Amino acid sequence: MQQFTQKLWRLETMKISKFLWSVLVVFAAVALIAPQQVEAIIVDGRVSGQSVLTGSGTITESSGISSSGINSTGINELDFNGQFFPHGPLSVTNATGDFTPFLGSQAIFNLAIRWTGSGSSVTLLDVLPGVGGPHWDAPIVGANGSATGTFFSLKSVTFDEDSLTLIGMGTTQVISGDPLVLKHSAASIVIQGTGQDFTYNLTVVTTAVPEGESGLGLLATGLVGLVAVEGLRRKIATRRNRYA
Repeated sequence: MQQFTQKLWRLETMKISKFLWSVLVVFAAVALIAPQQVEAIIVDGRVSGQSVLTGSGTITESSGISSSGINSTGINELDFNGQFFPHGPLSVTNATGDFTPFLGSQAIFNLAIRWTGSGSSVTLLDVLPGVGGPHWDAPIVGANGSATGTFFSLKSVTFDEDSLTLIGMGTTQVISGDPLVLKHSAASIVIQGTGQDFTYNLTVVTTAVPEGESGLGLLATGLVGLVAVEGLRRKIATRRNRYA
C-alpha cells in the first residue's frame, strides 16, 4: 500500500513539474514581449519638441462683440487669414525636437476655433468624441509626412479689440515618410495675438507634453507571475494533504 501511495505521489509530482515548466515558459515569454512593447511605445511613439506657427486671424463675429469681448450671440469664432481664408495657412517659423523637419512649412487649420463663455469658463465647440476638434496640419517640406496639432478642450480665453490669449489642451502627431512612423503625445496649444478691431497677428505654440513611462506591461507580467505562483502553491498543498 505504501509503495502504491509513493507511486501516485511521484506521478503527481511529475504533473506538478510539467505545470511549473509551462508556467515558467509563459512567464518568460510575457516578460520578454511586454518590455519590448512598452519600449516601442516610449521610444517610437512619443513626440518631443515644440512648433511655432505665425500668421493672422480675425474673430469674425466682431459686429456682435463689445470692446470687452462679449458676444451677443454667445458664440465666438477665430478664423485664420491667408490664401485659404478662413483656415490659413500659417507659417511654421520655429520648431524643435521632432518638429524640426517642418520648419518653413505652411500649416492649415481644418476648422475655425469656436467657443462659448469667457475667461476660464469656456467650452470648445465642434469636438467629436475620440477625434477632437479643430486641428492644424503641416507637411514635411520635400518629403512624405506631416505634423498635426488637435484641440480637445479650452482652459481659458481672454480677448478684447486689440489682444487675444487662448490656451487649450489636445494632442500632437508626427508622421514621417521614411520609415513610416507615427509619433503622438498630449500637447498644450497656446494662441496669442495683438492687433486692432479683433484682427490679430497670431502666434500659435504647440508643445508636446512629456508622458511618464508606462508600467502597464511590466505590471501585467508581475500579475501573471503572482497568479501562477499562487495557483502552484495551492495545488502542491492540495496534493500533500491528499497523500498525508
